Amino acid sequence: MRILNIIIIIAAMMSLSACQKEEVAHLDLNVSTDKSTYKVGEVVTFKISGNPDQLMFYSGETGHKYIYKDRTQAESNLITLEFASSRNYGSDAQQPRSLRLMASQKFNGVFTAENVNEAADWIDITDAFTLSGVRADGSYLSSGVVNLTALSTMGLNLDISKPIYFAFKYTGVTGSTQPRWWINKFDINTTTTDGQSMVVTDIAGAGWTQVKVLPTSPVSWVFGTDNTVKFQGGGAAVLSNQVWAMTKGLILTNVQPDRGVPIKDIRDRLDEYPYIFNKKGEYTITFVGANTNVYGDSRMIKEVTITVTE
Repeated sequence: MRILNIIIIIAAMMSLSACQKEEVAHLDLNVSTDKSTYKVGEVVTFKISGNPDQLMFYSGETGHKYIYKDRTQAESNLITLEFASSRNYGSDAQQPRSLRLMASQKFNGVFTAENVNEAADWIDITDAFTLSGVRADGSYLSSGVVNLTALSTMGLNLDISKPIYFAFKYTGVTGSTQPRWWINKFDINTTTTDGQSMVVTDIAGAGWTQVKVLPTSPVSWVFGTDNTVKFQGGGAAVLSNQVWAMTKGLILTNVQPDRGVPIKDIRDRLDEYPYIFNKKGEYTITFVGANTNVYGDSRMIKEVTITVTE
């Protein structure tokens, strides 16, 4: 009887193992196009066979290259900053230098007035950029795109291996109208050695913190859900302000990994995928198919190379 029980258990285990193998569908993916050269704006139709449960698409364009899907750092000597500002109210004659852009690789990261040592730790880099004049319509002016690695003449000797902090320093003096300053763009990008422009951070990711360097400052920077950094200023009777809006420490070699686009899940069937390229160049397009469940995983990668001309 004992031998019979053992035989039954072994048979059951073999049967379960066989069922598990049957549950993982083998993936047989193939992707092709009708031709290898297309025009800008022309529809490229990728023909897909194999019907994977999930399918991810990497177009080969900047930010969407499969070979960089795990890249989080990039080497570069071209790191740029661009912001956009909008000013209203007040005058330069009465409220001079009301907004300044500061940078530091010496700041200790403690966001208190006592730890903001402007003279010892911070560099004023405002003059490398363009600030908005009075714009009653509320529109924004680009600062221009500035290479941060080229500001050594201003005293910013950038060490890209160390974090850098930026701050918008607002200064307003009671007795006349203090300007309103709004910032709705703060983009830092790096151009990699292979010519890709990669995002280091934008205004939403910069991690803003305010510090009232003049503790009696009555007005605060506001970091809105509209991704705008705002200082409202005030009338002539408002007390003087010195308030800094400061970013977190930013590593300028950090970049966001390239991303694919999911174009199919298990519920759908996809035999063709149309796509349009808007710039000329040679593109390596990557499709990553997967059949995945609790019993296992079957994956396959297919690449298609095309040339897009004008």
